Amino acid sequence: MLSKLGQAVTEQFAQRLRSIGIRPKHCGLLAAIRSMPMTSQLALGQALNLVPSAIVTMIDDLEALGAINRIADETDRRRYAIELTEKGATMLQQATALAQQVDDAILDSLGKNERDVLHQLLKKLATRSSQQS
Repeated sequence: MLSKLGQAVTEQFAQRLRSIGIRPKHCGLLAAIRSMPMTSQLALGQALNLVPSAIVTMIDDLEALGAINRIADETDRRRYAIELTEKGATMLQQATALAQQVDDAILDSLGKNERDVLHQLLKKLATRSSQQS
């Protein structure tokens, strides 16, 4: 049941993200770049548990959109630090708002008490799941 709901939410989120030209996977990368400014591609990939080829492709996508800049390392020409541009920060802000819209639409049929209970239960499941990993 959670898997089905997760898939539906992801599809709705992806559909809304098309309006700003990105996909759900780009949101996590934009958020990581914001929280770890001027971090290498390799470190970002490790933080997101992505193989190097996947992170490079995603960074290429975001660079083409003007959302990030690659900054060459002066001490190692093979290494690039990744910087979020103003456009990238705006895109992340828009994506966050779109995610909230999807959440609100999904939860619309629930009352406040039901939302509170659902939040508590999901938090409990998430905590248990992370302890088992």
